[in-house]
Amino acid sequence: MRKFFSPDSIAMRFLTLLCNLMYINLLFIIFSLPLFTMGASLSAMYSTLFKMLHGDDPFIGKTFVNAFKSNFKQATTMWLPIAIFEILFIIGIYITLFILDPMYNMLQYPLSISFFLLLCISNYIFPQIALFNQTNSVTLKNAVLLAISNFPTTLFMIVVPVILYLIGGLSGKNTVMVFSILMFIGIAAIAYYNAALLRRIFNKLMGEEDAV
Repeated sequence: MRKFFSPDSIAMRFLTLLCNLMYINLLFIIFSLPLFTMGASLSAMYSTLFKMLHGDDPFIGKTFVNAFKSNFKQATTMWLPIAIFEILFIIGIYITLFILDPMYNMLQYPLSISFFLLLCISNYIFPQIALFNQTNSVTLKNAVLLAISNFPTTLFMIVVPVILYLIGGLSGKNTVMVFSILMFIGIAAIAYYNAALLRRIFNKLMGEEDAV
């Protein structure tokens, strides 16, 4: 039992990680409530998670808030157009499937592909904002290049949200279950999984001296 409760035991490290992710998940939800701040909240979450993965053992709340403040302007200017286009693509897909004549159903494909590509690229934008001091144009260009050059990893980052979406769509009970998981720990857990994948990519590009 002493080994179990030791701070260095696998069990305690796992429980500590779960608690940290729940805390980060709560912070992300609170700081995202105005919706237009979600980009800054995403970058703050990734900034905190990268520090955890690096082994820095950060003060979660302080690290999150400081990152939110420092990245607010850039993250928000990147987030707003992304959110607007994603909403427009979703509305367009819905209209082509359920409102327009069936002969126009084929229009869903270019809209779906555009939505998918934007989702792929956005997965690389906010982690970059969390780590690097660079302009929006450089961040966007790098996001496109990284999404293409690391396409298998890009797909892996999308797989989990898609699976949760499909499970949630099976029934009302499943929807409540998936929503509850996301609100409790799921958002931060997915971001932690993504951050672990992205960290490998960034470290290969940056070298050992600048590893994140």
